Amino acid sequence: MENKTILVLCGAGFATSTVGAKLCEDVCKELGIKGNVQKRPATQGKTAVKQLKPDAILLMAKITLDFGDIPVVNGIPLITGRGKEEVREALKGVLAGN
Repeated sequence: MENKTILVLCGAGFATSTVGAKLCEDVCKELGIKGNVQKRPATQGKTAVKQLKPDAILLMAKITLDFGDIPVVNGIPLITGRGKEEVREALKGVLAGN
């Protein structure tokens, strides 16, 4: 089983990141991937990227940090309720390598 690390970043690292983390876990399960999902507040974004070396980042807030070559998925639609399926598909594409 393939392992993937996903970093979920939000404003404080609590409520909205939990919503994003749940989606990441569901997508990993659907793809047959062992997901290491880590939640962090935006203020720890750069440090978390250096430490975890994630395969993908799910943003649950508007964050303007540069993450280099790491694929970033906008997870804000998970909060608003509009565009949830698009977020799911984008995350699946990133994790599946599409």
